[in-house]
Amino acid sequence: MNTSNLRTEIHKGAMKTLKESYIGADSLTFEMVVDGASEGVCLDLTPLKNSYGKEFGGVEIDKGKIHISLCLPKFIKEYNIRPFSMTDVFMLKVIKNDIETALQRVIKGKIDKRPDVLSASAKAIECNITKQVTGQGSCSDVLNLINRSFTEGTNVVYQRASLKCKYDKETESLIIRKRNYYVLKSYNKTLEQRKKGNFDVENGLLRIETVMQDRTIQKLFGECSTIRAVLTEQGLMKIIREYKRIFLEDIIEEHILPCLRDVTEILYSSLTKTDSLTETIALRKELIMDGELLRKALFKWYKSKGYSRERAKRNTDTQICRCQVKYGFPKDAINTLREFKKICE
Repeated sequence: MNTSNLRTEIHKGAMKTLKESYIGADSLTFEMVVDGASEGVCLDLTPLKNSYGKEFGGVEIDKGKIHISLCLPKFIKEYNIRPFSMTDVFMLKVIKNDIETALQRVIKGKIDKRPDVLSASAKAIECNITKQVTGQGSCSDVLNLINRSFTEGTNVVYQRASLKCKYDKETESLIIRKRNYYVLKSYNKTLEQRKKGNFDVENGLLRIETVMQDRTIQKLFGECSTIRAVLTEQGLMKIIREYKRIFLEDIIEEHILPCLRDVTEILYSSLTKTDSLTETIALRKELIMDGELLRKALFKWYKSKGYSRERAKRNTDTQICRCQVKYGFPKDAINTLREFKKICE
């Protein structure tokens, strides 16, 4: 291999590693019924700590069941800003050993028979991409676009006062449920961390997370969704592949792209009907979730009026520039989702 090809391969490898570091698992919950854990045996939620005294999860016993919660990134870092990715798999053996040791220490004396805690079954598996928004984008604008793209049910939106005007609102987090399959949780990770007192965090960090539930876990692991099976390189790969499928097929193909197409057509129809950019903006400003939507509609409108491609583009660029100054439309929300999509490809 010559020097040029070697550099190319090294660059590809570095880019692959970079992409892999953005996507991975976060919190996982497991449950097991244990012989000797009678209905009367209880243990309030108790922290799980490794041999260095670092907390990485919790355990409780209630009504004959052990409930275990784990936060994989906290095995290797103080905060779960970045998920537990394929670049971290070398830690899995140590992690399972720490989990078993910590669990046995906490439940000792509560249960008559020493249980095989690593056989607990998964009840929820979180996987996410956490990345800075692109260019001049904001977490709020991306969350607004995702929210408007999911029209089937009732989404849960949490807002806060805008930094620009306290009577305006910015979207802080968004929850969308696909019952029994997954919960889509998207939120401003920077804001979440700063509320917890971690101010040494990048600006504009957006997390888009799926909490995989019963049917998805069954699909991935069948009857063997144990701690022992899930916390393996193969198990983590299954989780990440499913996240990518959900993101590319359910989020992008089924919701985002149809939304973008529909809104562009709505804006174009309004321009055609009113023959006025100002009136269209007045009527449909809430639908302009990214200035690129208005740009596409404007270009199509000018073309329909008989303008050449070059003139239509020139007029569109001029109007978008003026509108951006006057109205301050959101920017780079679409580009941010494109960057998230690249990580999944």
